[in-house]
Parts: sequence; structure tokens; C-alpha cells
Amino acid sequence: MKKLNLYLLAILFAAPILFSTSCKEKEENEVSPWVKGNYDLWVSFGKSAGMSKAEARVVKSVESLEAKENIDFKGTGTDVTAKLFLGSIVKDGYYYQVPKEKDRIGKYQIKNGSIDVVAEVKFDKNTLKDRRYSHAWIDDNTLVLFGADGKYQKILWIKLDAKNMKILEEGTLALDPPSGEYKKMSTSGIANFRKSDGKIIYAYLYKTKGKIHREDHFLVAFINPADMKIEKIIKEERVEFMAGTAYGELNQHKTFFSDNGDYYIACNSVLADATSHTQQQGKIVRIKNGTTEFDKSYLGFNNQEGKLITVDYITGNKALLYIEDPKKTGTDWSSKSFNCYYAVLDLATDQLTEIKLPYSQGLFSQRSVTVGDKAYIGINPKDNQPAIYVYDSKSGKTTKGLTITEGYSFDRVVKLD
Repeated sequence: MKKLNLYLLAILFAAPILFSTSCKEKEENEVSPWVKGNYDLWVSFGKSAGMSKAEARVVKSVESLEAKENIDFKGTGTDVTAKLFLGSIVKDGYYYQVPKEKDRIGKYQIKNGSIDVVAEVKFDKNTLKDRRYSHAWIDDNTLVLFGADGKYQKILWIKLDAKNMKILEEGTLALDPPSGEYKKMSTSGIANFRKSDGKIIYAYLYKTKGKIHREDHFLVAFINPADMKIEKIIKEERVEFMAGTAYGELNQHKTFFSDNGDYYIACNSVLADATSHTQQQGKIVRIKNGTTEFDKSYLGFNNQEGKLITVDYITGNKALLYIEDPKKTGTDWSSKSFNCYYAVLDLATDQLTEIKLPYSQGLFSQRSVTVGDKAYIGINPKDNQPAIYVYDSKSGKTTKGLTITEGYSFDRVVKLD
């Protein structure tokens, strides 16, 4: 993948970013509705496009990912670099996040070449770190956020009225630290809401010391969202940690619910011969619907190689996996290498089927989205332009959709409705 010259980038995106403030000038029912069914494509330039390293980031909306067209960001799209991070909570066409100001939570729409600031609320008692928090929607309008305190010794929470952007409650989770030695807690953990019993499922970790710190378990708390009290804590010892401990699921999908309500968590463990903490082996664990225990009879992605980067559910009891595997791809563990591939996992049989596409670069990307039994899979290849492929899980066939002009790092695709 060829990179755009930064001087050319400055010419293409020299226009100032437009911000329109609607939180004070418009009533909630006057905010322009987003056309549902559209997708946002996020691309970046310059340095490796991690959670915060990109020198410039641009977003463009498209109607379809299956269209046989080429997308070029020259003179189009919205430059969000100065205001927004890549990691966002997305619901009903709105982006929610702690923006670049870092002292508030905001609600935004990206449209018509500008960022529409629908509303922002300053932090009060609890302050969450930008990009490093997790979230759970407990109903259509109430959002609960979790994140570590400044010393990483406590987990803070904020309950937010997302419609009117008001902080309803905030506090600290009543967690008991372990008796053994540990350095700090996971920065964000991973939170989700289980509709069947109305509980928040919050996964977290106590990290040990050491350059290549090896853990022997992670924990899951079941929380009553009405009073935010912990009802039960369980331990998973077959793996070391969740596949995401620092950034929640703001950018990447690490968990999913199946059609029957079972909850799956992608996990990783450091390899025995690892020279870096990032060299890991993946597994998937499960909490069955209606239970508050890990299902010890299930361990997904078992007897496979590779680190799990993202997971997405496909209707029909399957999962789309994005896997980093230097051995398979003939590369190394560098974040700059094209060492990732996509595969479909049958959750019933644990059979893994590779989707034959060019290998991709990007460990902080989420270029896939699933809709029913279809998966839209974005690639960031070495020798060709970025593209999206459409995988039909019923037929097993893959067809090519839209493409993106070379020179951009394709980082994320977002379904807006």
C-alpha cells in the first residue's frame, strides 16, 4: 500500500475543519436526522494508524459497501483530526466519545463535510481518559461508561442520559483487589449489557509486574445497573486476558452475543517463547445465556495459531475473526507488517475456514461489519488498493465491493443505524 506524501496531504486538506454547534442553538428534536443504512469509512495518513498515531484522519459516508465504485477522499469527506479520536461509541448515526479536549463527553454527527456538535457535557466527579474506557447501553437512551482512575487502582463509572447528554450518576465499582502482587488494573475492561436478565457483564484484569507480564486469569463482574452494585464475580483461568483490556470496544469488536443470547469473549495469552508481550495466542470463552458462570465445556478457536484482533457475529452461529499470524502470513510480529487475515469460525464445531483475501496491515483497525448472514470485510493490503469484500455465509462465496484509492490507510468501517 503506497502512502500519500504529507506535502500533498496538506494541499488536499488545507481547508479548516467545520464545527456546527447544535447543543445550544437547537432543541433535540430539531437536530437533522441521519439517513439510516449508510456507512462511514475512516482513513488516515502519515504514521501507523493506531488509536492516536495518525497525522490526519478523514471520514466519508457511503450508501453501500457493495457498490462497484472507487472511493477517493481528495476534496471530499470530513477531516476530524483536530476534534475526534478513532475510538467512538456509535449508535443511531451518532458518535459518542471523549474528544480531543479530554475534559468532556460529546455527542456528534459527521456529515456534510463538518462535525455537528450535538451536545457536550463536562466531567464532574469522575474523569475518564480519552480512548481508554468501555461502555454498555442499558436501554435506548442510557449509556454506562467504565474506566480506571489515574493510578489504575479503581474502576470508575458514569451513567449518562445520552439523549439529553446529562450525567445521571457516577461512582466507583466495589471491587476487592487480589491478595497477591499486582501493578495496576486494566485501563478500560470490556462492558456489555445482557438483555435477558438486565445485567451488565464487565470483564477486567489485575495486571502483574514485568516487561512481559504474564497473567493467570481475568475476572467478570455481573452488575445490577439500577444501583450499580456487583452481584457476582467469576474467574477465567484457561486464558490470561481479554483480547482488549485498554480501549474497551470503542474501535474494535472483542465480544458478541449469539442468536440464542450466549456471550462470547475473545481472549489472548502470551506465547511461551515470546520476546514481547504483544506476541500472543487467541482463544474464545463463553458465558451461556441465563448463567453467571463460564462454560467450561467450551473453548473456541482451540488448537489454532494466531492472536485474535477482532471478532464479529454472523447469523447462523458463526463468527468472523481477524487474526494476526506471522507464521501463516510469512512475516513477523511488527505492527507495520501485513500479517493479518480473516477467517470464519463455526461456533458449534470450532472449524476455522480462511477467507482467501490478501493479507492486511493494521492491528488497531475494525474494517469488518456483519449484517445478518453477510459480512463486509475491508482489507489494507501491501500491493493493491484497500477494498471491501462481501462474504455470504450461506453460499460461502466472496465478491468484491467498493475500493479505496491507494495512499490511504483504511482503518474503520462504521454502520450508522
